Amino acid sequence: MCGIIGYVGPRKVVPVILGGLHKLEYRGYDSAGMAILEKGEVVVVKRRGKLKELEEAVTGIDYTATTGMGHTRWATHGKVEDRNAHPHVDCKGQLAVIHNGIIENYEALRQDLVKRGHVFVSDTDSEVIAHLMEDQVAAGADLLDAARVTALQLDGAFAFLVLGKAFPGRIVAVRKLSPLVLGVGEGEMVLGSDTPALLDYTHRIIPLHDGDVVEINEQGFAFYALDDGARLERAPMMVQWNASAAEKQGFKHFMLKEIHEQPVVIRDTLYSRIDIDTGHVDLQEFQGEAVPKRVSIVAAGTSYHAARVGKYLLEELARIPTDVSFSSEYRYGRPIVQPGTLGIAVTQSGETIDTLAALRLQRSLGAKVVAITNRPESTVARESEISFVTQAGIEIGVAATKSFMAQLIAFYLIALYFGQRNGVLDSDSSVRYASQLSSLSQKCEQVLEYAGMMETIARKFYKVHDMIYVGRGVNYPMALEGALKMKEISYIHAEGYAAGELKHGPIALLDQDVPVVGILPQGPLYEKVYSNLQESIARDSPLVVLGDKKDRRAQAIATDFIPMPTVDELFSPVVCALPLQLLAYYTADAKGLDVDQPRNLAKSVTVE
Repeated sequence: MCGIIGYVGPRKVVPVILGGLHKLEYRGYDSAGMAILEKGEVVVVKRRGKLKELEEAVTGIDYTATTGMGHTRWATHGKVEDRNAHPHVDCKGQLAVIHNGIIENYEALRQDLVKRGHVFVSDTDSEVIAHLMEDQVAAGADLLDAARVTALQLDGAFAFLVLGKAFPGRIVAVRKLSPLVLGVGEGEMVLGSDTPALLDYTHRIIPLHDGDVVEINEQGFAFYALDDGARLERAPMMVQWNASAAEKQGFKHFMLKEIHEQPVVIRDTLYSRIDIDTGHVDLQEFQGEAVPKRVSIVAAGTSYHAARVGKYLLEELARIPTDVSFSSEYRYGRPIVQPGTLGIAVTQSGETIDTLAALRLQRSLGAKVVAITNRPESTVARESEISFVTQAGIEIGVAATKSFMAQLIAFYLIALYFGQRNGVLDSDSSVRYASQLSSLSQKCEQVLEYAGMMETIARKFYKVHDMIYVGRGVNYPMALEGALKMKEISYIHAEGYAAGELKHGPIALLDQDVPVVGILPQGPLYEKVYSNLQESIARDSPLVVLGDKKDRRAQAIATDFIPMPTVDELFSPVVCALPLQLLAYYTADAKGLDVDQPRNLAKSVTVE
């Protein structure tokens, strides 16, 4: 969640820190700060609010430091105040720490430190790290050993960086569960909580493993094991992303840019994996693997909604029993994993802590585990036996759009693959489905031509306080996702329901001030959904309908009609995703909200 950047090299470090933190703004934050080694002293500057507050605080000061670190905080312990912002320092102001994660035993550690004379100035769990480090250094420990011994005293999930007055040109970092990446440049080293912060300096990266301790200095880097301090070998890998991929390229917001990138994402995810002529799906990731007897999917947030679509596809196309669980619930339950179960963890970042823990539980219970992720260098990819890497590229907007689309396409491919493997799908069905799947990119381009229509609808409804989204079958998860997008970025209370459940309670909410968004593709469930939408009209709710462009009946009952390209109902979630995203986007924009950085949210949730 929190953004971390650390640098050692020849450049003046303040611009490096500020630039890196800007690249990490998408993670969500409420304060920012930095610590640098300036002329032999530890200098700390931190401010609540956006990065501009920190930038204004250092404007006009000619810092010459070439070693330093910066942090954007997403508050957990302690209110959003300057004193709770990072970095935190020890009693003498000679050591500085920045931290992502939660220290679960901080209260006991803090009480003990206070008894021994330490003075705390914040309400955070993070400050205990600085004071524990202080004791280690006072006892004669080097910066590396002090950080390692301190980390061994901490319970929880965390990543932290430390620097000190007595240790010029050096930064030590520790990772336990929370993500951290090292960038290996030419004569310079940079640490970050995510890859985009590193790309201005290098494309050679080393994702830290759990239990890694790394020191960076002017000579390079060295890795050590947290538990015993043994030297470790870690080799850099190349990432193909470039810094320009994280620019808006003329769009008002990253989210809007990323919505418009989805046709390309579909093509890239399908590339080399499907033969249109024969319908054959070729997933090298699953070569040699038996068709599972059961599938168990774990995910969170938007990824959970993609997983719900995936369940429908796996059962419909491959006839494989499938269950879907929230990662945060699965990891604390008593799940039953039967022989032949395939566990699938869905996470864009590959670092979502609940999903990672759920995957580990699946594996411990005997499931073969698969990751569907956008990040091949991530922890979940490394810890899975099979990794299906989607091709969404860097996603900056906090509200997931193109990564969700890539996850949907991944599930279509996996379901078709297993359906062909176990004989559920014959050659004619395979060719038909392959043709439909391959046409979705072009159909999504057609939907994007209606963006102005979505903006017009949004400006009619952006002042409402409540909205209801409904769909059935494979589009029930899309109703959930549409409502989530509206909540995330416009702060309008929105709920998604299976359309048939509307009359079992939610219908009591409907009146002229509660718009209903109905997903109404042509297919076996059309008449049922149409009837449910009639119930909304009878309660005077304004009705927004996503329906086939040729559907005159739907146009007749809709207050606002969004024409969808003709597509088999099974594939309609893909084309419906875009207008649902655009409706949320334009609603938030009409309200003048920060679309890319909605309040209280973070791109990658790395704390429980």
